[in-house]
Amino acid sequence: MAPHTKFTVQDPQALDHFFNDAAWVLGEENISRTPQHGALPGPENQESYGDPFTTTTATQPSGAVRPQTVEEVQEIVKLANKHKVYLWTISRGKNLGYGGSSAVVKDSVVLDLHRMKKIIEVNEEYGYAVVEPGVSFFDIYEEIQRRGLNLWPSVPAIGWGSVLGNTMDRGFGYTPNGEHSQSQCGLEVVLPTGTLLRTGMGAMKDNKAFALYKGGFGPGLDGLFYQSNLGIVTKLGIHITPAPEAYATVEVSVPQEQDLIPLVGTLSDLMRRSIILNSPSIANIFRIALTSSVPEVHAKIAPYMKPNSYVPYSVLEEVRRQQNWGFWKAYFSLYSSVEMLPALFKTIQRAFAPITGVKITWREFPGAPGRAISTAEIKAEEIPHSGIPTLEPLKVLNSRSEDGGGHIDYSPIIPPSGRELYEWYLTAKQRRLTQKLIIYTLREEARVQELYSRLAQDGARQGYMAYRTHVGYMGELARKLNFNESAFGKFTRLLKDTLDPNGILSPGKSGIWNSNPPERRTML
Repeated sequence: MAPHTKFTVQDPQALDHFFNDAAWVLGEENISRTPQHGALPGPENQESYGDPFTTTTATQPSGAVRPQTVEEVQEIVKLANKHKVYLWTISRGKNLGYGGSSAVVKDSVVLDLHRMKKIIEVNEEYGYAVVEPGVSFFDIYEEIQRRGLNLWPSVPAIGWGSVLGNTMDRGFGYTPNGEHSQSQCGLEVVLPTGTLLRTGMGAMKDNKAFALYKGGFGPGLDGLFYQSNLGIVTKLGIHITPAPEAYATVEVSVPQEQDLIPLVGTLSDLMRRSIILNSPSIANIFRIALTSSVPEVHAKIAPYMKPNSYVPYSVLEEVRRQQNWGFWKAYFSLYSSVEMLPALFKTIQRAFAPITGVKITWREFPGAPGRAISTAEIKAEEIPHSGIPTLEPLKVLNSRSEDGGGHIDYSPIIPPSGRELYEWYLTAKQRRLTQKLIIYTLREEARVQELYSRLAQDGARQGYMAYRTHVGYMGELARKLNFNESAFGKFTRLLKDTLDPNGILSPGKSGIWNSNPPERRTML
């Protein structure tokens, strides 16, 4: 995915000197002087750095360095200051749909932290873990299984990403602790000068509540390092959901397109009342058809699953009627004691009953008093509500092309009544139909760029913006933070000038620059 603006290439001589010095610190085997090798394998097992879903080089890095310890990170930061080299920090580089390991400033050096993969602690009694950036959701899940702990870690739809990286980009998963930024507790950060900082209770040496009380004493600093370039997070505490006594996965289907309004309104009300504790997922008929196991359905949509085409809604409606499916399906789970689960079911059924044609199905694990349910009993789920990581969603990438597909997320924050969401959805649906896109092939990249920009413009007119964005659109979204003559951007620039006067850490991340940023050039 190409950005709308590109920036100056770094001085080749400075890069050479930096890589030579970095090799003394890390070993030649732990640096990449080109972007073609050294990254963790991507969707097609490629080991190159950059965005796997683009054909452009506008955000391609020059190479990478891969430290394994905090002390090595500190040394690399000092070298970057010495040689005035821009670093772009990644944890594992699995930021698919948001730019992967590409950088805002072309030819930045990727600071790849995937070798820092220590699980410092997993505490079953208090329900938390402390991890380094390279720890994946698979890693934390497998450690919990190896030790037989009664914990269900929250994982996103695709489990190969970094627990730390996902959290710091405000990603989410599907257990009751699925809003990862709210479950985070305690950070260790290397500042742009190389100084080491701990936040919250960790500001006191050897404090035993580092991962237990986020507030600490004095100002809360954690938020400064979310989606920012003000430091490099090297350790993170994260709270984990205890395995419940009783559990059920629930699916709620509604037949009509406009039923999205009462579906979302009811879900959000149940969440506010703490009946539903995790983040629901909602699929439309296209996603339901694409991920189904019904051969006839795939045969029906196959003629339209090719470049420069899309599945017409008339075909999807025919599939829906033949299979007796809903237009929308919501997925969520119930976590409770043995005694509470039957009552929760009754509450769910009563809440959705007013929607004409609603269908509620569930898979129940009623459990036994005093015994936690293990994930071995549940096995893999379509949505990982019990914390079992998966890579299954990656399969849809190649659903329209044998040459590989692309994916980009536009993720606006919208009030949860259902009315506002439906209004936004109708606008977005028409944009997508115009561009004939949903999962794009690389030959359709220009159209998906146009679609993304129009969605962002539409969202801004409606009073919404994304909570997270692709590397190529960080500047565009940051410019929409325009309250009081862009006071937010001025404040973050002041912080950047103070903490990172040389501007070496991830310049342009989330639209944050120093007062004297790299020279900007508009693309032709």
